[in-house]
Amino acid sequence: MIQIYTSFLTSSHIYVKGRVLKNRFPMSFVNQGPISSLFNTILRARSKELPNIPIRCGFGDHVFDVVTDCEGYFEIFHNISTFQSIPKKIKIEGEFKGENIVFERPLSSYLYDVPHGIISDIDDTIMVSKVKSLFKLRLLINTVLINPFRRKPIENAAEAFHKMVLNTEGQSPLIYLSNSPWNIYDYIQAFLLHNSFPVGEVLLRDMDFKILKYRDITEYNKYIEIEKLLIAFKDTTFTLIGDTGEKDFDIYKAILEKYPDRIDRIILNNAGNQKKISEVNKYLINAEFKNIEIINGYLGIE
Repeated sequence: MIQIYTSFLTSSHIYVKGRVLKNRFPMSFVNQGPISSLFNTILRARSKELPNIPIRCGFGDHVFDVVTDCEGYFEIFHNISTFQSIPKKIKIEGEFKGENIVFERPLSSYLYDVPHGIISDIDDTIMVSKVKSLFKLRLLINTVLINPFRRKPIENAAEAFHKMVLNTEGQSPLIYLSNSPWNIYDYIQAFLLHNSFPVGEVLLRDMDFKILKYRDITEYNKYIEIEKLLIAFKDTTFTLIGDTGEKDFDIYKAILEKYPDRIDRIILNNAGNQKKISEVNKYLINAEFKNIEIINGYLGIE
């Protein structure tokens, strides 16, 4: 199985992220109970990745030969200045057990008129997750035992996101960026579709033991991915949306300090962490950038 998680083209870059697996992930269903959801979670966690597999990725007249890493992932993040024509799709070829596999998928195109975009967290920003609960127990229960069709969205979030996209001139790229593992990519997509959120790119992360180690804020996956997006969308400014639960504000603040001209607005949903709310308010006292808002739900957000 070849999974393509994201594949888009901007005026300067192409970005493709995918994975090669031996097995397919299980499907979720609306009437699925907690036992079936638990079984699906176990199957997703036991992904059988294929490392060191040569993959040929074609974009029109331009071809990249890549090899999957130890977890079966492959990535292309490349400047398109050398491309002779603008590709409309990606064609992936690989050989598995003597069988030639060919897979094609359209590229999302953000080539022209992209003045502003939105980058949003998922857990406790658009999906009720309770990340800040004791030992993250509520988060684990929600993810492991509740199917994506029964997960609760943050009230009025979908409507507010549609308004933000519609109120932006030109194309408005929307990127859902989360610390959730790629293994639940299909789960996240089912939640977004079922709750009528606007279509956008989904960027997650590999689940490894690095999350248990101390890291500088610039080593967090969200920071790294936002920096890539700022490079890919070189003429675009962004609204950053997150919550007050854990590290969103710290990451967004670090991005703002390094790229002050690229961030228009920061919106933080109140996730009940009073210490983080105090940090935000203290920062705003002396900060030049004042367009940071803590909200209790999305009513009135446009």
